[in-house]
Amino acid sequence: METPRAAGRYRIERLLGSGGFAAVWLGHDPELDSPVAIKILGEHWTHRADVRERFVREARLLRQADSHRLVQVFDIGELPDERPYFVMSYADLGTLEERLAGGPLPLNEALRTAREIILGVRELHELGVVHRDLKPSNVLLRSAPGGGERIMIADLGIARSGDRLSSLTLPAGSPGYMAPEQAQIDGAPDQRADVYGLGALTHHLLTGEPPRTPAAPPSALQPAIPPGVDRAVLRALEPDRERRWASAAEFGHALTSATSRIDTDPLPDPLPPRTARARRPGRPRRAVLAGAGAAVAALVAGGAFWILGGADGGSASGTRPQERWLRAGSDVPRQYRELIVRAGTWCDMRGLSPALIAAMLKAESGFDPRLADPARDEYGIARWTPKVLVFWQPGGLNNPEPKPADITPELSIPAMGRFLCYWGKDLKDVPGDPSLNLAATYRSSSKKVVEAGGVPEKYRPYAERVQRYMQDYRPR
Repeated sequence: METPRAAGRYRIERLLGSGGFAAVWLGHDPELDSPVAIKILGEHWTHRADVRERFVREARLLRQADSHRLVQVFDIGELPDERPYFVMSYADLGTLEERLAGGPLPLNEALRTAREIILGVRELHELGVVHRDLKPSNVLLRSAPGGGERIMIADLGIARSGDRLSSLTLPAGSPGYMAPEQAQIDGAPDQRADVYGLGALTHHLLTGEPPRTPAAPPSALQPAIPPGVDRAVLRALEPDRERRWASAAEFGHALTSATSRIDTDPLPDPLPPRTARARRPGRPRRAVLAGAGAAVAALVAGGAFWILGGADGGSASGTRPQERWLRAGSDVPRQYRELIVRAGTWCDMRGLSPALIAAMLKAESGFDPRLADPARDEYGIARWTPKVLVFWQPGGLNNPEPKPADITPELSIPAMGRFLCYWGKDLKDVPGDPSLNLAATYRSSSKKVVEAGGVPEKYRPYAERVQRYMQDYRPR
């Protein structure tokens, strides 16, 4: 990725992180002598009107909210090559995902953090916006005057607002944090989808882990958590949205009243409705696609864009030392390691690991991001077919089918994790090495692996290569 020198008046210094559709750069505002984050649409998407519109819409929503609890947008423009960009707050303390890499927060800190996130979501809801992708990597941390810190919600790439809430809704969200209705075509998620996301975030803050399905009380992992907090969180995580808290405000009040140990002011009463107040300025083969239908999109996970901060310039997936996941000194290219860790830890599934993803990429393409095999209609480092990748790219069917030139590592590697997390659930009773069963599923389909009782004969040479490479890539 070539580093642009400037975006308007802002000097660009280094890459902070990238996703399938955009990259975020650390910039400097010379007039105000201040660091900023600059989000730039990927060059392959410049002339896709629908993608440009979603990109600009995200900036408009953040600007409309204009809250210190959300990433703030200060400027917008176009580079000389016509790529749109917008300038926003720089999260110099990184992401909540980075902070949680060390385990759960102390009870008081966890509840205060949850409270701030809830207040930010309330502000979005007051504007008629449903975020739809609340997760630790979309909560940023910024230094505040006097030595404190500010919590900011980021990434409205798949948010919905206004009349869009009543129009056809395609699946979108992130595994572990998205409400069950978000996995349905036309699930029409409303504010209660964000209540579920807030419940999942709070569970992670308190326990160091996102909730499993079905959700267990947080106190099952951290016994010091009061019963009232358990009840509040479990109600937020109700699969039936009719049984959840009706709003972020209700959930926030329940958390605050559940314990007297939190040293903070109570949540304010909900504001009147907006109308009553002043408005604020394998690689899956085609056979897999045919068998999946609309249900394939259930785990299209991940927002349309990532907004990343952090002093080390890494993405949220690189928050833990990469050597924990991939052997140091192996031939896994350094520039892809963060993406591989993200894909290999996308969900909690037997056999899934960054070492498996790296081994599959080695077997598929030898880590060649420019691979093109038109005869098989397969492209890029993970050999995706465009008409299949459209289901597993960030935002899934909410975004257009990528052209071969659009299939970058930033787009295709995370999609491997989403694909395996979805189809891997079919393999729980299949004998054999779960990692190799996943690899064979990527090459063929989960149906073929289930029918064969393990890796089908045709794909055993591929599985054996993956196994050899995994031995090279697993940490010692």
